[in-house]
Amino acid sequence: MKKEFRLNKWKVLGIIFCSILLILGSLICVYAQDSTLRILMFSSFVPQNDEALKAIGAEFGREKGIKVEVDFVSIKDMYPKLVAQSDSKSGHDIIGLENLLPITYKGSLLNLDDIIEEIIAQHGPFANIAKEICYQDDHWKSLPWWIVPFHSTYRMDYFKDVGEQVPRTWEDLLRAGKKLKAIGHPIGIALSATGDSNNALYQIMWGFGARIADSNGVVAINSPETRKALTYVKELYEKTMTPDVLTWDNGGNNMYMLSGVGSWTMNPISIWVIAKRDFPELAEQLNHYGAQYGPMGRHGAGDFYSLGIWDFSPNKALAKEFLLYLYKEGVMNSYLESGQGFNLATHPFFYEHPVFHRNPKISELIGYAEWMHYTGWPAPADKRAQEVYLRWTVPNMFTEVATGILSMDQAISKAEKELIEIGYKPAK
Repeated sequence: MKKEFRLNKWKVLGIIFCSILLILGSLICVYAQDSTLRILMFSSFVPQNDEALKAIGAEFGREKGIKVEVDFVSIKDMYPKLVAQSDSKSGHDIIGLENLLPITYKGSLLNLDDIIEEIIAQHGPFANIAKEICYQDDHWKSLPWWIVPFHSTYRMDYFKDVGEQVPRTWEDLLRAGKKLKAIGHPIGIALSATGDSNNALYQIMWGFGARIADSNGVVAINSPETRKALTYVKELYEKTMTPDVLTWDNGGNNMYMLSGVGSWTMNPISIWVIAKRDFPELAEQLNHYGAQYGPMGRHGAGDFYSLGIWDFSPNKALAKEFLLYLYKEGVMNSYLESGQGFNLATHPFFYEHPVFHRNPKISELIGYAEWMHYTGWPAPADKRAQEVYLRWTVPNMFTEVATGILSMDQAISKAEKELIEIGYKPAK
């Protein structure tokens, strides 16, 4: 009996020992898993932005005793990566989201209500567009971060040569553009299947009171306001531009202005940033203006960036802490500084950052988020609006009318049919 007891005793001790090893192994695995926070972000046009984010991650990592890895990819490469990670339920912890992507992936994103409420309690509310994009199904699905506004870039010397000031309205631009084309310096906006075309033409539509659909998702493209906007762009194309704009990609307007020929275009400040580096004399003549005014007010467009956390991330708590860390005043200020004015805050608390006052050529852009709308506004911010953007419905309609490929009625009818196919409700 005593021998049997001793054997059982050793068995019990063995089981306990193995159990301890398993627990320790699990803890080691968890620690190893949680010791690295992985972030996937779009590559910035301004390389210093990316370096700043790496530095912020490294400092956060030192404070927490962990490693922070930041991977940067192009916009083109980001889309398939997000699809793959969402489908496989694996990948990075924090992801960069462009424009309406928080809506596309809202079912796979962690709710961020607690950290957003903490930021609002400290700094006040975000700009309206931030909530319109990031707040879905009664929850904050991503953290609003920054925008890249799409605004006027113009040559001060050429406008002076024709006796014009900066065009503050769309009518100002048409009047000045006719004079500028006459002296060999046409204006230009992309009339092609490209993001820049969407960003420019939506602003004109809104300025004339046109909409693709109303706030209930009912198609509203067939309207007198759309016809006024189409008439305006047709005249703008024929009397102030050249056919080159029909083939521009997102870099077309940059190259046009940097060539020294262009007098005005719409773009972020990247043209000026490049010119300062490579063509300083040209940079001296470049300036910027925020959203133009139309008959129905001032409306802007651009690219909106936010950060989300996958709901399958093994580091949810740590990822939330990092997002809060980004909104510490000193951290956000250092990040905005690194962008040289290229990226603007989505939170009014940071609108007046010194980087925007240091050079009067970008001070006109302060508060651009207040004029900015998401693609498809005022229709609901959902996957339909994103599809309209990617199918080039608006640029195609304007280009077809401007070039005479289709009549105005034909182009509007075609766009209306496409909007219904995408999922908007037919007008009664």
